Amino acid sequence: MTYTNSLSPLITPYPKIIVTPHYFPVQWCDNINNWMIKNVEPDTRLGGKGARRCTVRVLYPGLRPYNDVFRSMIDYVKPNISRLNVDLDYKIDGVIQHVTYNTGDYVAWHNDLLDIQSALVHPRCSDLKTNRKASMTVMLSNPSDYTGGKFIFDPNVKLPHNVEGKGTVALFTSHTQHRVEEITSGTRQILFVFLTGPEWR
Repeated sequence: MTYTNSLSPLITPYPKIIVTPHYFPVQWCDNINNWMIKNVEPDTRLGGKGARRCTVRVLYPGLRPYNDVFRSMIDYVKPNISRLNVDLDYKIDGVIQHVTYNTGDYVAWHNDLLDIQSALVHPRCSDLKTNRKASMTVMLSNPSDYTGGKFIFDPNVKLPHNVEGKGTVALFTSHTQHRVEEITSGTRQILFVFLTGPEWR
C-alpha cells in the first residue's frame, strides 16, 4: 500500500535529504510501535554504548509485521530515490530497526557508511568500501511526547522545518552527517533502515 500526502517532499541540495511530513498514517505508526514493544525484546548488543545510546528492537523477516513494514517503506523509496542520485537494489542492509530514546539517550554525529559505534573516531571517512547508499527514518512519536531529541543533519544543510512529527519520513544519502540530540524528558521512537546498491565508486 502506498500512502500519499498533500505536502510535496522537501528536497535539499547536496548532501541530499528528502523529508515528507506525516507521510505514514498515525494508526500505522501506532500499530507498528505497539507491536514491537509488546512482542520483541530489546537487542542488548545494539545501542548501549559509544556514539549511540538508545534501546533497539530488531524487526527481521519472519516476524508478522515485517512484510507490511518493508513493503510500505520501499513504496515510499521507489518514487523518490532518483532525487538522491544513487542506485539501489531495494534491499535492506541488515534488518529494520525499531529504536526507542528515553531520557539521557542520544546519537552522536556520524554517517551511516560507518559502524555507528566507531563514528566518533572517523566521523568523515570517505573511502570506505560499503554498499549502503541511502538511509530512511520514520518518526513514530509526536513531538509532544518528548523534549530534546531533535534529529539534526549536517550543519551546512538548512531545513525549513524540523524532521519531527509522527509519520514523517526522512530519506537521505548514507554519507550525510546527522545526529539525535539528547532526550531530556519523555520517549521518542522511530523505525530506520539502511538501503543498499552497487558499491560506491
